Amino acid sequence: MQNEKRKTTIKKLKTFAFYVVVLSFALYAFSLVRQPADAQTTLPLTVIPSRQELLVDPGEKTAITIKFLNQGETPVSGLLKAVDFIVENKEGTPIFIEGPSELSPRFAAASWVTLPYDRITIAPKDKVVIQAKITVPNDAQAGGRYLAVYFEPGGIPGKAGGGEKEAAIPVAIRIAGLVYLRVSGPIEESARLVQFTAPKFLEYGPISVTTEILNLGNYHIRPKGTITLTSIFGKNVDRVVLNEENIFPDASRIFESKLGEKWMFGKYKLELAASYGETGKVLTATLFTWVFPWKIISAVILAVIITILIVALLYHRFKKREEKLEEKVEELEKQIKNEK
Repeated sequence: MQNEKRKTTIKKLKTFAFYVVVLSFALYAFSLVRQPADAQTTLPLTVIPSRQELLVDPGEKTAITIKFLNQGETPVSGLLKAVDFIVENKEGTPIFIEGPSELSPRFAAASWVTLPYDRITIAPKDKVVIQAKITVPNDAQAGGRYLAVYFEPGGIPGKAGGGEKEAAIPVAIRIAGLVYLRVSGPIEESARLVQFTAPKFLEYGPISVTTEILNLGNYHIRPKGTITLTSIFGKNVDRVVLNEENIFPDASRIFESKLGEKWMFGKYKLELAASYGETGKVLTATLFTWVFPWKIISAVILAVIITILIVALLYHRFKKREEKLEEKVEELEKQIKNEK
């Protein structure tokens, strides 16, 4: 009977081990299938330069050079295109505009660009140099124009040098060189401080400050500025410099800053002083905030009160004991006198 149970147990263990081996093999095979697809979505492509600025005159013909590098082991083919871009969010992320009717002609310039190819193949460990020709219209108005030249890999038939097959790209990936054109002439420089805010009351530092600047002009600006933190007595506590970031026309950008340390107490003043544009126009603002660690202060006050009460109670008991001792001493003295 025991032998039969032992045999049954051994069979079950063998069956379990068999399923474990099969499952492990299946998972390994699946990982091998997944590896090429994962590798394809992270192609080592680079564009140089990532952004460039160019001053042009109305009616001028010029050109820009952009290099697309493939640092991978397989050739990559794809589309080449020039598009306009805008910046709508407050983080400065460019959004490509494919259709000419989707963007106001005020800042569009992709129609001025002529590319030598609309499709390219980049060999492994190699680069493709693109020279984009720019023809500025005679009636172009002064100000900023913004375009991007991007390369989008994606399943184009063809072969690269050496007879190697191109890499198949299952998802759309774009790498772009941004071009900031400035048409010569007087430009509009105008900006507004949308917000300069901080919590009115804090228990602990540092103080978080949000600054938002809106560009109302027709050319991108790059504000420079500082935020200064001073105590109510006029002592400089901290000072931070705003990150120099481009703010495009009709767009705003948010700057997040932290000033001071954890342990602070009292009323503080925050002052913004920033400048922008070629003429150094100024943006200023001031706000006040309180830092009061009320929990710790309340705990300290409570501890002091408790200590005072305990000391008063002990003193009161000591006084009572002392009075009782004095009374006993007096009684003893009276008894001694009476005995005499």
